[in-house]
Amino acid sequence: MKMTKEIEEFINLTITEHMGKSYTDWKLKQQTEVAPDEVEEAYKKVIETLPPEQEEAVTKYCDQIFNSGAETEEFFYRLGLRDGMRLKKLAKEILRQLSE
Repeated sequence: MKMTKEIEEFINLTITEHMGKSYTDWKLKQQTEVAPDEVEEAYKKVIETLPPEQEEAVTKYCDQIFNSGAETEEFFYRLGLRDGMRLKKLAKEILRQLSE
C-alpha cells in the first residue's frame, strides 16, 4: 500500500504542530524583559560612543550571540527532521500491517 496524500498531509501537519509546540515551550522559557526595538536603539547609542577597536570587540561579541541563535534554529530543524523520519517510518509500518 502506498502512502496516500492524506497520510502525507497528516504527517506534515503533525510535524508542524510538534515544531510549533516545541518552539512555543522554548520561547516561554526565555525571559524577554525589554522590547527588541529598545535594545537595538540602546545598542546603537552605545556603539556610537565607542572608539573603533572597542566597537569592533562589541560587534564581534554580538555576532557570537547571533551565531548561537543560528545553532538554536539548527537544533529545531534537526529535531523536526528526526521526528518526521520516525513518524514516517511508523506510518509505513502501520500501513504495511493493515495491508496484510
